[in-house]
Amino acid sequence: TLNDEMKKVLTLKQYNAYVMLFFEKKSDEEVAKFLGYRSSEKNRKIGYKQIKNLKKLFRDKAIEILKNKDIL
Repeated sequence: TLNDEMKKVLTLKQYNAYVMLFFEKKSDEEVAKFLGYRSSEKNRKIGYKQIKNLKKLFRDKAIEILKNKDIL
């Protein structure tokens, strides 16, 4: 049920990243490559900050859905 609600509130790109991270168990770096992120800093993983922000967005949206939809 949560997955269906997440699909409604996320953009297609965000939902694809959500599925890759939490269901397909892809690494942060694989998801960053899929989304086309790059790193401007030497010796940094690509897209590390954007992936961190995406995970925070997913958590916040999930908490909001769980509270509002009374899923638990």
